[in-house]
Amino acid sequence: MKKKILFLSCILVLCSNISAQNIKDSVLSRYSKFAEESSPEKLFLHTDKSHYVSGEYIWFKGYLMNSTSASSMIESRFIYAELYGDTLISRVKIKFGEDGFAGRIPISHSIPTGEYTLRAYSQWMGNSLPEYMFHKKISVINPAYKDAADSLVKANKTEKETSVASLQFFPESGRIISGKFTLVAFKATNNEGRGTEFEGTLYNGRDSAITNISTEHNGMGQFRFYAASNESYYVLVSDGNGGNQRFNLPPAEHQGAVINALNRDGRIFINTLVTSDILSKGTFILAHDGDDMFLFEELSREERVFILNESNLQPGIVHILLIDNNFNILAERLIFKFPENSLQTIVERDKPSDELERREKTTIRISLKDSSGIPVKGEFSISVTDSFLAPAEPYADNMKSYIYLTSELRGQIERAAWYFDSNNAKRERAIDLLMMVQGWRYYDLPAILSGDSGVNGKKAVTKPWYQKEYTQSVSGRATSTFRNTKRATISVLAPEINLALSENLNRTGHFIVSDLDFPDSTGFIISCTGREGQKGYYLAMAKQTFPPLTYYQFLPTPRIKRDAASEDSYLRIFEQSGGFGSIMLTAATITSNFKVAAKHNPSPFNQTFEKRQIRERADLDVYAGWSLFDYILGTFPGLMHGGTGEDGSRTMVSTRSTTITGEKEEPHVYINRLRVGSTGDLDKYMVDDVENVAFLRGNEGFLYRTLSGVVLVTLKYSVSSLARSPDMYFNTIFARPLGWQKPSKFYSPDYSLEADNSAVSFDTRSTLYWSPRVKTDENGQAVITYYSSDRKTRHNVSVEGITMEGEIFSLFK
Repeated sequence: MKKKILFLSCILVLCSNISAQNIKDSVLSRYSKFAEESSPEKLFLHTDKSHYVSGEYIWFKGYLMNSTSASSMIESRFIYAELYGDTLISRVKIKFGEDGFAGRIPISHSIPTGEYTLRAYSQWMGNSLPEYMFHKKISVINPAYKDAADSLVKANKTEKETSVASLQFFPESGRIISGKFTLVAFKATNNEGRGTEFEGTLYNGRDSAITNISTEHNGMGQFRFYAASNESYYVLVSDGNGGNQRFNLPPAEHQGAVINALNRDGRIFINTLVTSDILSKGTFILAHDGDDMFLFEELSREERVFILNESNLQPGIVHILLIDNNFNILAERLIFKFPENSLQTIVERDKPSDELERREKTTIRISLKDSSGIPVKGEFSISVTDSFLAPAEPYADNMKSYIYLTSELRGQIERAAWYFDSNNAKRERAIDLLMMVQGWRYYDLPAILSGDSGVNGKKAVTKPWYQKEYTQSVSGRATSTFRNTKRATISVLAPEINLALSENLNRTGHFIVSDLDFPDSTGFIISCTGREGQKGYYLAMAKQTFPPLTYYQFLPTPRIKRDAASEDSYLRIFEQSGGFGSIMLTAATITSNFKVAAKHNPSPFNQTFEKRQIRERADLDVYAGWSLFDYILGTFPGLMHGGTGEDGSRTMVSTRSTTITGEKEEPHVYINRLRVGSTGDLDKYMVDDVENVAFLRGNEGFLYRTLSGVVLVTLKYSVSSLARSPDMYFNTIFARPLGWQKPSKFYSPDYSLEADNSAVSFDTRSTLYWSPRVKTDENGQAVITYYSSDRKTRHNVSVEGITMEGEIFSLFK
């Protein structure tokens, strides 16, 4: 009998070991598969500044990289950048080129003063939550909207707020276990959501003081106490008015799991506590850094100690978790490994910027060296700005802090770059507090380990699966009421890219033309005909889908400086970019009744126009390079940005006409005297494509039976020959899908040339120099030259780059 019991016990132990080994093998296999095939991309945008005047451009350089070196796929070749407020203002697509992902976004003269969101992402990032995309707040000043500007500045005045509006408690790894000592981190914020300092006292439910507590960094701190069974706890904080505010701690639990982590001299001690009722059901500890799962073990005792050597960890956030047999997370603790600070980035000027004379040539030398002083090769983008007109937030998020830290944490990280300044002695203690109070699962581990995860752990069945975008394509479907599409031929013509092809359709009528490479505003003519030339087919292009606009309340808002000196400079920038010229273009002739007979009449009724209603080719030449949508919106009064269309396109609405539900209506749009479906169609054309454009507002559109306005456009013959006939037949369509933005170069004047010197009477540039790509030579040095403006002020230098060995560096000086 004893032999049988011993035999059965051996069998049970053996089965248990086999089961644990199977779980470990399964977990490691699934995690490896995720890292290789589904791991996300990270994208950082380096902009020339954070403060703009309407009429300027946002110049930027995108840095895209896989979140893990284990990925088997190279990075995407296209990214998207968007500017939006309440609605989408602009969207551009950027192709990886000689200067990387370099581009610009125009800020229309019609954009009012306010705060706007700049967002950037790759198509692959569309599989995950919007929080994973790059986003930052920018401020825009429009001197034509002084009242709005004054209200924004008033709202942005920096007022010292000391009262505690919110106090949140974060027990280490998630729980307070009764009968045990517990470490609790906390975060105090004021009414603006920013960290605030305080001192307080911890009490138990019997109002006995336990310990005093106080903040250590940006409203964060921690305290340790013994959590007695069946006892409650709270903290009292002064409200600044002689009274106290009470904040309750989360209740202690009798069962659960806890992880305690402590870093001592490069060794990380991990203490685990799992109550017996949970341990008996099977509990595992694991640790991963996005690249590798380097710890996985089943726990057999309620308390265990593990030791990790910090030198073996990858830089960035490391996740330590306790999970059960079903991969449910029981406890989670984040720790941070700082990247090595071996690179020296040195900035040398030939002369201090505040000593430069008016329009004086100056030189900046950037040097890269390792810790031994050996030159390092690398590439970087650089911006030089007027520190007064484009002030920078101290320790604002840069590429180094974003890639390693803020891209994987939820909410606002104040002064993120502060944690990466090695001169800050308290940064290791402060970042560990941040790991406890700001934790967020960048990797959705339960979904990854269950084997049905998509990018970032999101189940693929919950939304479309977006592939990494290496080439472009156009697609759609042909249908017919009476004919079989299997006998039809689809033809695609795009003269601008020398594309002409014809293919037979299958029974479904779906078609896709892949492996394309086309810039924005490329026109495609797509037609479908039967074997004998029948035209009874209907064509529909596949709609381009984009992530929904998301409003990030936690983003820090750039502070706007307004006084007499800055007001005058902002006004000059606005005027020099053609601001008042575009806004007041029609106002100058608003009282004129002079009638114009257009050479190419855009009206289906062959009507005549007042001069203020129509712009001919000669009027349009100065706006070369503008999109037609932006030109109409920015120069014709009575129009404003509308919502985003179903296909993601921008729309515009009339400021005067509303529906019975109170919504503002889109104006009617006629292109080549034919009505089109939406104002979004205007985004398919550039000003260069147009012979003339007219806008009738209010009662002027009575012939068209609308009060919401009428936009009338005549295309040039070269464009019209592509666009006119397709409108006549259902079996042919003309489309301009979003293509990549053609490269453009930042203009920096050369005042040694008389033409540049006499072009501007007073130079008030806030961005003095911008280059998306500068390379260091074999001596690790790069030199840039530029001319100062007419303002005597200090110049800020912002550098973001990567060495040839892949080390990220950021500098602001």
